[in-house]
Amino acid sequence: MTNRAHLFTDADNTLWDTDSVFATAQLEMLREIERITGRNAPDDEDRGLAFLRNIDQRIAAIHPDFLRYPPHLLARGLALVLDGAAVEDAVSQVLAASTGNSDEFETAQAQFLKSIGRLPPLRNGVREAMFAISNVHIPISVVTEERVERCRKFLVGHQLEGYVGNIVSVRKTAEAFLALRQSAGGAKCFMVGDQIDRDVEPAAAAGFLTFYFPGGFSPYWASDSDLRGSKQIARYDAIVPDILEAQT
Repeated sequence: MTNRAHLFTDADNTLWDTDSVFATAQLEMLREIERITGRNAPDDEDRGLAFLRNIDQRIAAIHPDFLRYPPHLLARGLALVLDGAAVEDAVSQVLAASTGNSDEFETAQAQFLKSIGRLPPLRNGVREAMFAISNVHIPISVVTEERVERCRKFLVGHQLEGYVGNIVSVRKTAEAFLALRQSAGGAKCFMVGDQIDRDVEPAAAAGFLTFYFPGGFSPYWASDSDLRGSKQIARYDAIVPDILEAQT
């Protein structure tokens, strides 16, 4: 049977709720930095998460590894801001420093890396969609900017690895999506993701039909992004009718 459709999907915050795992890990880091500095973040209903994520996103916006920058930079940034530095000044100092991780923050970084390795919960409708789509032999590929090994670990943990043909770790650009579309051999290509600027816009620019599945985290720089005709969905399995129709 000729494949007339091919599903490409993001993983973090699309297949599973990575944000809930990161929020827990980030708050654990904040509590450790508060202990080290003897100073506390603003006391509010989110226990300082917004305070932390402001610093986190300012570092990520400049760092070449984007949101995958080394966590000791966040620990150092938090310490500087808690000690009275302005966020912009703290971020500049952190990114300008040429030294590696400080022993002072080794415990905070080690705990953070351990915590983000926890298996995140699946998002609504993922298992149902994977079953329905693979049941009619439509290929499913995961496209992630994370490490392949980490993504595979979570697929195995959720017993989804049998539905996924391959995992592609790549910086998500229009050029990268165009190469993926060409590799699909003429099939109609679909992309599902939670980030408009990283998943929807570059895939749409490469000719994909796109689904926007918003999650719990959206960086400040994506606020002006364009859905570009993408369908917004509330459950992952809302993609099934469109994809099955393309296969018939």
